[in-house]
Amino acid sequence: MILMKKITLAFLFLLATLTTEAQTIAWSSDSEDSSEWVPIDFDGDSFTWENFAGGTTGENIGFTGALFSSASFDASSNSALTPDNYLLTPVFLLDASASTITFKMKVGSTSTLFFAENFAVYVYDENDPLTDPALIYEELLTSGGPDTAKDIIASVPASFAGKTIGFSIRHYNCTNQDRLLIDDFEVSYTTTLATEENQLAILGVYPNPVKDVINIKTNETVNTITITNQLGQQVMTIDSFNKTNKRFDLSSLKKGLYFLSVHLENKRQSFKIIKE
Repeated sequence: MILMKKITLAFLFLLATLTTEAQTIAWSSDSEDSSEWVPIDFDGDSFTWENFAGGTTGENIGFTGALFSSASFDASSNSALTPDNYLLTPVFLLDASASTITFKMKVGSTSTLFFAENFAVYVYDENDPLTDPALIYEELLTSGGPDTAKDIIASVPASFAGKTIGFSIRHYNCTNQDRLLIDDFEVSYTTTLATEENQLAILGVYPNPVKDVINIKTNETVNTITITNQLGQQVMTIDSFNKTNKRFDLSSLKKGLYFLSVHLENKRQSFKIIKE
């Protein structure tokens, strides 16, 4: 019996070592480009989500660069607002292999005294308008002001894998506070892969940020390189190159954030890169 237990434990340990969670970023945004975002003033009071540079106010709270903001108080008229504002993210195709799907964003309130901003996050299938968006997160903030920005993480139902999805951030069910700020959005997913069969031995990509040519450090033979933008759209496929030096010309790409995936038969590994 003791021998059987040892064999069973050894087998489970071996199984665990042969399995890894391969994480891929499906979409992300730092709010700098708001062209494909859709603000909705659902309550019709003419106040809705705004995109602005952030500046010192955002930095004091814990944000960097541009961000989105929705008000529950109008300083110009010194009057309370009761917002019901939706902000729709760009939509993107989520890989059908996604199993554990995670949504993340940074959130904060501008005031140390009037911080009780309530918000919720929903996910929806763009091609299924008859089904209501699924609520994946809701919170009433309990602090605000300097250094109070925080990351919130929500699980996305696996049923959304393989679909063109979007997220809706709702600011509502609060009044006479100040402002809700959000930024740094990311959707990632994992798939369980056998390490020896599916995981590429890639040590890194450089330089990153890249201006023209990027290098892939690996002893493996690479078959194909694919590059997608933040919306999940494939913008470049490279399958004809010198497979010995593993240098790839990205000079034709516009400046911005991309995801570079390295493929070898049924193996794949992805990296986030910035094109200068």
